[in-house]
Amino acid sequence: MSSLREHTKIPQTLKSLIEARTADALFVVDPEYRIVHWDARAESLTGLLAEEMVGKPCYEALQGECEGGNPFSEQLLSVMRLAQEGRSTPSYEVRLFTRSGGRRWVTVSNLAVEAEEGPYLVYLVRDSQKAHEVLEIAQELIRLSSSKSEPAANRKDVPELTPRQLEVLELLARGKSVKEIGQELYLSQATVRNHVRSLLQALGAHSQIEALAKARKIGLLHEE
Repeated sequence: MSSLREHTKIPQTLKSLIEARTADALFVVDPEYRIVHWDARAESLTGLLAEEMVGKPCYEALQGECEGGNPFSEQLLSVMRLAQEGRSTPSYEVRLFTRSGGRRWVTVSNLAVEAEEGPYLVYLVRDSQKAHEVLEIAQELIRLSSSKSEPAANRKDVPELTPRQLEVLELLARGKSVKEIGQELYLSQATVRNHVRSLLQALGAHSQIEALAKARKIGLLHEE
């Protein structure tokens, strides 16, 4: 009964399109921006029932965000204006707000059908949540991989230090004095001072403080 009631507001030329078999959710907007058909798949996808959607302005009844961050309501208005000008629009992605308060990615495409009173828009909505989840995981993996490989990419800016120099550098970073470093590494204070001078030269620093700052900046030291 509800399906027939919805169809009475739709021109005859549209009925065959609405009855066509498709796995996508489908709804129709009339030239006055009102939703005049809302099928069972649209109900299942959004949790919003036909009886509460049909007759409402689409820009009020449907809420969400497009990929660029623009409100879905603005996109719906823009698509109708383009249809009135005889222009078409490509499909686009929307994070649709559902009844439960969730947000679900969908792919939206539309077909404009001319009628005496103006263009009707037939919207096809395809669930793309899983595809976006896979894409987000891949992007995160790429980001993590890039952050790990970044020091290697800038290796030309990192001086090559000997294992002993790195040990001295780490102990300096922990606040150890020349005497304490010598005791810990079983080196004479003169040898430790030679290592410190080599570190300053390699890092292009004029003081131990500057050397430590540069070492942290280029990734030779890692804060715990």
